[in-house]
Amino acid sequence: MPRVKINLLNMFRIKLGKKYVEYEGNTVRDIISKFVEEHKEDINPKLIDNGLLREENIILLNGRDIKYLNQYDTKLKKGDKIHLSIPLGGG
Repeated sequence: MPRVKINLLNMFRIKLGKKYVEYEGNTVRDIISKFVEEHKEDINPKLIDNGLLREENIILLNGRDIKYLNQYDTKLKKGDKIHLSIPLGGG
C-alpha cells in the first residue's frame, strides 16, 4: 500500500494545526476515510457524508480534481499527493 501525503489547506490546516498528514491506502477512498475517522471531531460535520468528505470539498490528486478522475475509487501509487480544501467565495 502506498503512503500518501494529504496537504491541508485553509480551514483544514487551521482546525487541525498541521500542514499535512500521511496515511497508507490503495485508493483515495482509503486515505480520505482514514483522515475523516481520525479527525472527525475537528471537522465541521456539514463537510462529512457517510464517513467521507462531501463532494463540495476540493480534493486534488497530483493537482487534478478527483471529480475528473475516478473520484473516490481513484487508485494511488507511491509518491502521489493529495491537496484538501474547502470551496472559498468572496466578492
